[in-house]
Amino acid sequence: MKENECLFKKRVSTNTKTRRMTAEELIQKIKKTIQVQSEEDIPEDRPFGTAKKVRKDIPDGVLYGSMNDPTPGRHLLKQSEEEVEILESLDSVFNGEFADGDLLPPLEHFYQDVNVLEKEARQEREKRKQLEQKEFRVKKIDVYGGASATGKRKTAVAQVRIKPALSEESAGEIEVNGIPMDEYFAQTSLRQHVLAPFAATRTLGLFDMKVFVNGGGLSGQSQACRLGVARCLQNFDPSFRPALKQMGFLTRDSRVVERKKPGLKKARKAFQWVKR
Repeated sequence: MKENECLFKKRVSTNTKTRRMTAEELIQKIKKTIQVQSEEDIPEDRPFGTAKKVRKDIPDGVLYGSMNDPTPGRHLLKQSEEEVEILESLDSVFNGEFADGDLLPPLEHFYQDVNVLEKEARQEREKRKQLEQKEFRVKKIDVYGGASATGKRKTAVAQVRIKPALSEESAGEIEVNGIPMDEYFAQTSLRQHVLAPFAATRTLGLFDMKVFVNGGGLSGQSQACRLGVARCLQNFDPSFRPALKQMGFLTRDSRVVERKKPGLKKARKAFQWVKR
């Protein structure tokens, strides 16, 4: 029993030594580590410099001993008046405050987005290029007074030729592969694709058109005809270009069906798979 009591006492004593300090004890321990806590703790008979005697002209808030001053503006105490003015002027620069006589540009000038500047330069180059092309763009008419062009969409290729209608009775005759357009493109939406460039330039019924198209389906063929018609109108009269370009009829649609991948059912669709 006595041995057990001794062991219990030893355990209690060890626990009391390793217990956590309270907040007050921690503060007292920190205070003891400071070399000089206040001016009163320094004896007056000690010479200045040997014991870091406190000077009378040090403002409040400066910590004594080896601790640094956390208050802002402490570095200004060691500067001359001219240096202080320079530092204040630099602070105004970084804060974005400028007077009329300042030589430095605004700070925002140095942080402009490079991509924005490149985009503006690219737009200016594109405008100049379009103006040059507009000056050299001329009519492209064959010997018979018509214009021809090729349009593509998906795997469909359409060769289109237009010419002004000679008489009002035969105005606006459109043939696709030797068949009237109403019979070849039975759906109204497909016929709208073919006639959209004429509607944009307000020349519907003023031209006769013949189209030879092959490849792809009816939807791809109708959109290939639309591109071919738009190019024909641009070749016949370059003044039609702005209206066609605004509607996007002169842009080649490069989208095609994505290829099938090995091991998959389609381009991205996979077979059903069960782990167990």
